Amino acid sequence: MSEAARTAEAREDAQSQDAPGPAELLRQAWRAGPGDAAARPDLDDLLRMTGAPDFEGVAALVPEAAVSMAVLGSGDMVIHAEARFAEDFPHAEARADVRHLAGKARKTGSALGLLEAADGAATAAWAVTGERAQLWARGAAAARAARPGAVLVLVFAPSRSDELAAAAMAAFGLTPLEARVAEAFLFAPTLEIAAEQIGIGRETARDAMRRIMSKTGARRSGGVVRRLTELMSAVRNQGPLTPELLSDSLGLTRAEAQVAVKLIGGATQREAAQALGLQPETVRSYAKAALAKTGAARTKDLARVAAEAQALARFCDAAEPVFVSGGPLARLSLRPRAAGRRVAFVDYGPRSGRPAVIFHGFLAGRSLPPALARALQARDLRPIVLQRPGFGLTSPAQPHGYLEDAAADLAAVIEDLSLEPICLFARDGGTAAALAFASRYPQAVRRGALLNPRSPQGLAAGQHSGPVARLTRVMLAQPQAIGAFGEFIRKRTRSDLLERMLRETLRALPQDLAALDDPAVMSQLARDIQAQFAHSSAGYAAEHGLYAAGWTPPQVAGGGPWTVIHAAGLSRAPPRDPWLGLPGVRFAELPGAGVLAQFTHAEALAQLIADGA
Repeated sequence: MSEAARTAEAREDAQSQDAPGPAELLRQAWRAGPGDAAARPDLDDLLRMTGAPDFEGVAALVPEAAVSMAVLGSGDMVIHAEARFAEDFPHAEARADVRHLAGKARKTGSALGLLEAADGAATAAWAVTGERAQLWARGAAAARAARPGAVLVLVFAPSRSDELAAAAMAAFGLTPLEARVAEAFLFAPTLEIAAEQIGIGRETARDAMRRIMSKTGARRSGGVVRRLTELMSAVRNQGPLTPELLSDSLGLTRAEAQVAVKLIGGATQREAAQALGLQPETVRSYAKAALAKTGAARTKDLARVAAEAQALARFCDAAEPVFVSGGPLARLSLRPRAAGRRVAFVDYGPRSGRPAVIFHGFLAGRSLPPALARALQARDLRPIVLQRPGFGLTSPAQPHGYLEDAAADLAAVIEDLSLEPICLFARDGGTAAALAFASRYPQAVRRGALLNPRSPQGLAAGQHSGPVARLTRVMLAQPQAIGAFGEFIRKRTRSDLLERMLRETLRALPQDLAALDDPAVMSQLARDIQAQFAHSSAGYAAEHGLYAAGWTPPQVAGGGPWTVIHAAGLSRAPPRDPWLGLPGVRFAELPGAGVLAQFTHAEALAQLIADGA
């Protein structure tokens, strides 16, 4: 595989062929601490349970609507092509760009590049042979065609999908007019031409673009294209764009790629010249060459192509492609925050319902089980799942400011949506962030509920000793290993590994284990974990670090009342002392419930969230 087809994470983890994998890094981090003989067997058991290094594998969540593919046989004849590929690249066997990319793949096993679609738009493409071709072949016909010696050509063009474009516009909260302007601007040479294409005045388009830039957090109009393309690509926080990637995938020289990176980042040509120590005329020449080689009309078009190529490069090295389509029965939203951060949340509606903000757990909960969403809505609630800093699509917190950013993110969402006082519900690890918000904004919480809250006193007596409990004990004993734990888990997001770990984790809880027999439950849990860790393990590490450092509940001076809920199938009732200071606190149990109470006890849980009865 070419260097461009390696993800940033793979490059960091593989500085040499002998670089230690995440399991060994985890052992090294554990050894660097003071040592705990009682915890070492737990660590060894956990590593054995999660598989040997060859079981390692990060899954890539690939938007199904962004991909089209074909398989080329001997002589580069097309032996299988999806309808969209055939439409965009007619007579592919006769096209020089397709044959060139396939030829590179036959020599090296894998190659990234650009293909020109029938309408003249440049698109990112990947050609691959061997087992990787079989892995990515979508559907039985493609899998049969991708036999040894064949080349699979995969085109990745999310910006050409109306479905993905509409979802991105909605996620950023664009009005219908703003969405029309933004979508036209993706491909129009200038904003003025985009305005003409959709039949509005230039000044109207300029006003709309200013609002779009504010909503997406872009400094310049070209940044809008990159932010929309990143979201459509399902890749966020994919690391800085490098000259090496542009050279390998877009065919630019090193000097052209350096200039292109600066311009795509929002610099003017004069600013790029100053940063690179070049004359403005030289930068202008390199920029012109970069546009000509990629078929881009403007820097914004180069930004779109580069974002798609960068996302495709990240996908190429994944251990498993997971093609996803549509979304949850809810609306994903992203809002810019201070210091270039971004907060994401999923709003299940209806807007007329009383707002109920849900904090997910350490690993899953990014989406609600359908039964729980319906049960909350039936009680006149509007479920909103907030992704905390460093989880999912929300940017990591600033250094040493996790709880501050977590509380401020929720406050910003409440203000942005003009929400009345909320019901606030948090599971296990989300406890610290929920109470941080409640202590800072007590009057914003109409009622609160905590399910199996992570106690500052450690694990409850009698807690079932599954892998999750062992993992927690190891991290509390060796906090210096927390970061390595996060990366270790992030490198275990292949679907089969997740299913194996979930079953092992819940084997002592019959009701939870039975829930996993439902393919819809297993699929939702696996996708949730993959999405939570798709971009970063920063949130997981930050939250576990809080508890290992001795977090204690803050004083909550108002709001509430609060209900603390214990899933009785997990252990004996834990101590109540840490929660007695919460306003109007009451305690409740869910008989027989375990880790998956949101699936197995949806109605009872919804009732407790709604009114504590």
